[in-house]
Amino acid sequence: MIDLNIEVQELLTAWGNWALSEGNGLGYSSPMARMIREQVVERSKARTAMFLTDDEALKVERLVTILCECKPLDGKILKLKYIDRMSANGIAEHYLTPLKYGKDGVSKVSSHTAVQHIARAEGFIAGLIVGQTGLSH
Repeated sequence: MIDLNIEVQELLTAWGNWALSEGNGLGYSSPMARMIREQVVERSKARTAMFLTDDEALKVERLVTILCECKPLDGKILKLKYIDRMSANGIAEHYLTPLKYGKDGVSKVSSHTAVQHIARAEGFIAGLIVGQTGLSH
């Protein structure tokens, strides 16, 4: 039996690597990501991922765009994880906590909350993949 969750994670990892690669033509730029990169030293190491052609990566990009339109917060968190390679702890501390409690807030968002957002976003993408045909990887 194929584990769709692992396949989606591998697909998103490959898409994140593609989005980061030079000359992908998208000019992906996130003001929040730039701001976070300046403040955060922690970055998970790049994982070896499957190779995606430009056409396949653009199909994934369209799925992520749908996610971002339907669930903007989950879409942003998915990009932080797979493009900016932030850990769940980093996302909780440097993105979700200031978003929820403000920059100087005393309370903190747990990494479990970030993991829930990531899982929900991955599940959304998996559902779109299952619902669509023509995405070969």
